[in-house]
Amino acid sequence: MKPAWIFLIMIGSLFAFGQSGGSQVADPAALEAQLKQNPGDVQLMLSLAKAYLEAGRYDDAARVYEDALAEDYENFSAHFGLGLALYRKGNLRGAVFEFDQATRVAPDRFEGWYNLGVAYADMMRWEDASKAFAEAVAAGEKKDLSGDVLKPAYLGLAAAERKLGHPDKAAAVLERALKRVEGDPELMYLLAENLSLAGKPKDAIPYLYKVLQKDPAHVAAVSLLADIYVGQGLPDRALRELDRALAAAKKPETRANLLLKKASILKPFDPKKASELLQEASQLDPRLWQAHYDLGVSWLKAGDPERALRAFQRAYTVKPDEPKILVGLAAAYFEQGDYKQAYRYAQLAAATAEGKTKAEALLTAGKSTYKLGRFGEARALLLKAVEKLPDRADAWLWLGLSSYAMQDYKTAISALEHAVQLKPTPVAKLNLGAAYLAVKRFSDAEQVLTQVVLEDPKNAEGWYNLGWALKALAREAEAQRAWKRALELGYEPARSLIK
Repeated sequence: MKPAWIFLIMIGSLFAFGQSGGSQVADPAALEAQLKQNPGDVQLMLSLAKAYLEAGRYDDAARVYEDALAEDYENFSAHFGLGLALYRKGNLRGAVFEFDQATRVAPDRFEGWYNLGVAYADMMRWEDASKAFAEAVAAGEKKDLSGDVLKPAYLGLAAAERKLGHPDKAAAVLERALKRVEGDPELMYLLAENLSLAGKPKDAIPYLYKVLQKDPAHVAAVSLLADIYVGQGLPDRALRELDRALAAAKKPETRANLLLKKASILKPFDPKKASELLQEASQLDPRLWQAHYDLGVSWLKAGDPERALRAFQRAYTVKPDEPKILVGLAAAYFEQGDYKQAYRYAQLAAATAEGKTKAEALLTAGKSTYKLGRFGEARALLLKAVEKLPDRADAWLWLGLSSYAMQDYKTAISALEHAVQLKPTPVAKLNLGAAYLAVKRFSDAEQVLTQVVLEDPKNAEGWYNLGWALKALAREAEAQRAWKRALELGYEPARSLIK
């Protein structure tokens, strides 16, 4: 919801002053001269303040509105105009106070309640915004205002309820709005969206088809419809709906967005086709950063970091502050072995990202600093990463590696045990075995390292470390066989140990 809503509602007595020239803007200088001759004339004050407001002289407008209130504090137009002036100056607290005063002076006036709701929404005070918008709707309905005037209030109330986590209440508001603004595509789409969020996706479907009847290529509507069908286990139906929209789409930007959505559905079971669609989408609309980003992710998963990097760089030129893109760049640079650049972009992402994206940024930054030999910094970053990614084996693995490098074997063993428990890869087991050796837990080391060489008989380092565990357990002959196997596989450090 845009703050510009507040500019839409300047109705009532405020427009009545200084309007003799029709739509012509009043001359402040002439009104100033009249006011000098008639000091204390509230109507002239209001006309002058309004002229200042229209001229963008918000400080002057606020001053004169305050003068008018000093003469007549019960004047709705003065409170309302002062609220507008303060809002346009960016003084939201002042604007809220004045709009609140306007509602106290004239509780039946729609515009006071409406603008109060907008100011509260700008301050993200959603409960207060909801109450104000509800009062605006009630006042407007009581006066039987037109649907076009009431629509922004319905939208504001629905938005506030959604922000409060009540999509069901938002849907009820939008159903009410549609009784006054029948067939409005925006209201129907938002109703469908809130019904879906409220756990009623099947109820949303008819409204989405009504939107698509008016606009067959409506990206948001067909995308939500596709999501609903996928959620119902009908991905083929979802793809057909997107194809129908693509056939109707004329603008390249619209087609690009629809291809992006289609690619997201195809990705799990046909990544090659999804990649082709993303390339087409990025060509149709080079400004569609999501297509470049998704293409970068697909190339990264396919083991082609060079192409991934190019895709992420194209996304970056469009939206340089998007944390997901910064994380993608960091990951691509890391896979190419450019750890300085990987660390740089990961840190940029971590500074502004939230949730999973921030966790990925911390993980990549930690991995990069480990590769750069800054083990203490790596461990600190990776400790933060595993707090946010407790189910990620790779996060625990890198924490184990960095802790081992710092000779913090207690943390290393705990982290590596977590990694093995989540995903028992040979690398995780190999390093856990090495950590057990470091703290002289030789039986544990022998057990884990035996698993490593059984699963991967060509793991030379595994045979080498197993040899040390066996020697510590006084199993010299077995240790010699393990070291000989390590040397056969090309692991030279074993040569000096063979008798």
